[in-house]
Amino acid sequence: LLTRNLGVAVDLIRSFKQVAVDRTHAQRRVFQLDAMVTETLLILSPSFKRSLHHIQADVPTGISMTSYPGQLGQILTNLINNAVLHGFVDGQQGVIQVSARVLAQDRVELVVADDGVGIPEANLRRVFDPFFTTKLGQGGSGLGLNIVYNLMKDVLGGTVQVQSTPGAGTRFILVMPRIAPDSLQTEDD
Repeated sequence: LLTRNLGVAVDLIRSFKQVAVDRTHAQRRVFQLDAMVTETLLILSPSFKRSLHHIQADVPTGISMTSYPGQLGQILTNLINNAVLHGFVDGQQGVIQVSARVLAQDRVELVVADDGVGIPEANLRRVFDPFFTTKLGQGGSGLGLNIVYNLMKDVLGGTVQVQSTPGAGTRFILVMPRIAPDSLQTEDD
């Protein structure tokens, strides 16, 4: 019991470290969205080699962004890990789809969707709340989607919404400017 609880405490501390985004290391730069998504999926691929899940990307070339690719990669990683942990019941094979498109007013929509079990309606309003999880002690800290929300809103200057139907999967829709706010730059820069 002590060992298990110590493991839970270690996971929570790691999550707290992620929540406290180190703003001095945020690198705002120009990058291609398709290359960033491909690189993130490549980094995640070892953890999916033995998995039943498939990750597909449909991100067109030519979407140039001036933003924070590290933070956007963290968002993508959290959403994919969340889909694997919560979206599929044991032994269920699933597909996670990452897609993007350019919207009007120089904005980009990035969607991470899965064909898993979905989120019950009662939980939809709480998924971005800190410490809300249905898997406490089973790998969930309740901070992953809160990190997604905070990074999207505070760093990338965008929004995140969730759509889900039980039994029909879940979609996280991120809308962000192609040129992120320069709010992370300090006066010394």
